[in-house]
Amino acid sequence: MSRPMYETQFDRNNEQRVADLLAEKGYTLVKLPLQYKLDFAIIEDELDKVVGFAELKARTVEMNKYPTAMISLAKVVKAHDISACTNLPSYFIVLYKDALVRINFASEFSINIGGRSDRGDPQDRDVCAYYPIEGFTVVSQF
Repeated sequence: MSRPMYETQFDRNNEQRVADLLAEKGYTLVKLPLQYKLDFAIIEDELDKVVGFAELKARTVEMNKYPTAMISLAKVVKAHDISACTNLPSYFIVLYKDALVRINFASEFSINIGGRSDRGDPQDRDVCAYYPIEGFTVVSQF
């Protein structure tokens, strides 16, 4: 049995907001097919070529609310695989209420069990990577 898709219009709106913010910096996001397990290829407009890959998460809190940003370890593994195969960086991009930030998936992280429990889906709990907030680069601040 396949897992339900939880992507909502709110998520798509957040993706568009990030795409718009990155367009201001000279980058275009191209949505990747599900088989890649990451959200986007990053195109540098001036070079007109893929310069990296990204997984996007939107949070409803301010950037410094928690000391880390959490993501499934499976996403980290996939990002490492894609980067090893292409020699291009893969980024964890987080849209907070007050900032758009990024960190290279190759950066140091800790692991622990994490996830959410509000949807009644046991697969929402997972081994997660926790990237320290101070390791993130601020792309845009609002």
